[in-house]
Amino acid sequence: MIGKPLPLRDLGFRSTLELVADMPEVVRVCSYEKGTFVLKAIADETTKAIAKLVARQRRSARVRKGAAAKADAASPSKNAQSFPRRDRAPILPATVKAELQDLLS
Repeated sequence: MIGKPLPLRDLGFRSTLELVADMPEVVRVCSYEKGTFVLKAIADETTKAIAKLVARQRRSARVRKGAAAKADAASPSKNAQSFPRRDRAPILPATVKAELQDLLS
């Protein structure tokens, strides 16, 4: 977004995954297959309508022939587990959270 790496160390994080795991109101980290992760944006008041449209679109796509198998294979929600949080998380500045939320929406 700004053309520079995130200042993770300055913010008190060791990795990007650790950063997003500390923002459960903005993004949910779900484990996927073979040690990979899927980031799911959390809808807020300004994006709830879009989230509903996407959810409706997904349901109608599953009805189509062959789409159900693809949707189940691509959806991590059945086998998803929340990423474990650290015991003591640094406080993330509100401006950084807001920028990441804008980026995800």
